[in-house]
Amino acid sequence: MPEHTPAPTPSRAVYGFAMYLSFRSFFILYLVWAIIPDEWFKVVGITCLPQRYWAVTVPVFLLTVLAIFAFFIYPSLGLLMTPNVDDLRTIRDTTSTKKRKSRSLFSMQNYGTCGECSCVNKESCLKDDYQKNCGDYVVKAIPVLQDLPIWEVSDHLYFK
Repeated sequence: MPEHTPAPTPSRAVYGFAMYLSFRSFFILYLVWAIIPDEWFKVVGITCLPQRYWAVTVPVFLLTVLAIFAFFIYPSLGLLMTPNVDDLRTIRDTTSTKKRKSRSLFSMQNYGTCGECSCVNKESCLKDDYQKNCGDYVVKAIPVLQDLPIWEVSDHLYFK
């Protein structure tokens, strides 16, 4: 079964082109109906058309609905989904990790030995230089992104 992706496929291209042509045709027909006088339609033999009132009313109604949604309903939904200011979810999320007590986030046991070599040319291998500086790499490594407890931040900012 094919994977659902937004990538362009031949069937999507055909559907998109058909929708483009149909909407373009409907828009041209709408403009012709809204602009050309009724007498010209009677000459051609078209006598059953909606009133011109709807040529103005429907776009105004749709723009009003869009404005109400954009300025009132959509921001209200965002405010309803946002937790309160005193909720703990505004400070910490579920995907973050807790701060570790030890300062060394990396250990040599987790990553194997420093000097594993996969060089093709053994004469130009820099394995010995890497082993000399391996401890410096682990100490100078950037720690993993994590949340700071709010109580520790408050203590640091306000009580010391």
